[in-house]
Amino acid sequence: MKKLWIEPGCITCGTCEYIAPEVFTVTDISHINSDADVTLHEDAIKKAIDACPVNVICYKKTSE
Repeated sequence: MKKLWIEPGCITCGTCEYIAPEVFTVTDISHINSDADVTLHEDAIKKAIDACPVNVICYKKTSE
């Protein structure tokens, strides 16, 4: 299983939504779409993490 979350400090720049709109939505803060398939969009998520100017997107594999 993979876990994805956003730490406090988002500046709502919209970069994550631009890179991975299937996963992220930006309103007053960035949100992870509840129906997002994290496994299917793993490459885009990693690109969004790398592009985040405040480094608040977190992603890791977890054991179940």
